[in-house]
Amino acid sequence: MSRLKLDLQFLLTFILLVSAVFAFGQDSNQVQSSASKSEKSVIIGMYYDLSSVGQIPMHNIGGRSAVVLNDRWLFGGFAQGNLALNFDYKYLGLPARIYTGQGGLWFGRFILPEKQLNLALSAWFGGGVFGSEVRLSKEDEELRTADAYNTEFFQCAPQVDVFVKILPYLKLSANLGYRFTLGMKYNPVVNNAQMNSVFTQVGFTLGPFKD
Repeated sequence: MSRLKLDLQFLLTFILLVSAVFAFGQDSNQVQSSASKSEKSVIIGMYYDLSSVGQIPMHNIGGRSAVVLNDRWLFGGFAQGNLALNFDYKYLGLPARIYTGQGGLWFGRFILPEKQLNLALSAWFGGGVFGSEVRLSKEDEELRTADAYNTEFFQCAPQVDVFVKILPYLKLSANLGYRFTLGMKYNPVVNNAQMNSVFTQVGFTLGPFKD
């Protein structure tokens, strides 16, 4: 089965899952909450992100924050950048490493926010900058590099989040999602298909959580 078909199947499955949970979530508690004054709070957190580019692991550090309405709906943003550790890629036959930085919007919905362990279905949409450099020197020589390619890209990523409350204002978080990439068509280092990736994140979130 082609990579495109797998991507489309993953997206369709996630859309169906989101639709089902959102429909189920229209319970009496939400109706009662919407009839009363809206409650607002702010959450903020940091995370470590593991994904891949062309089947090579990529490590990212990021942060995100959001306004939470009625302890359920979140609207916010994120920013992250990768740790460019090694020359794991190739550019015109030379070892290369890549730098990526991106940010954008993050929104979603908490499921059973009053529980110590709860889920959220969310997604983010953002843009970023891709940069790369090639190694001109050999391994036993002093490091010499040159810029190889720079471009912009766009990504969207549906994901499932798990939050575990361990303190009144602290939750540990983990999630699993999939990134879809646009804008890398003419990049000679990596392309859209290579930037598409399953990803997982672990981190923490601070905020006034519901008991």
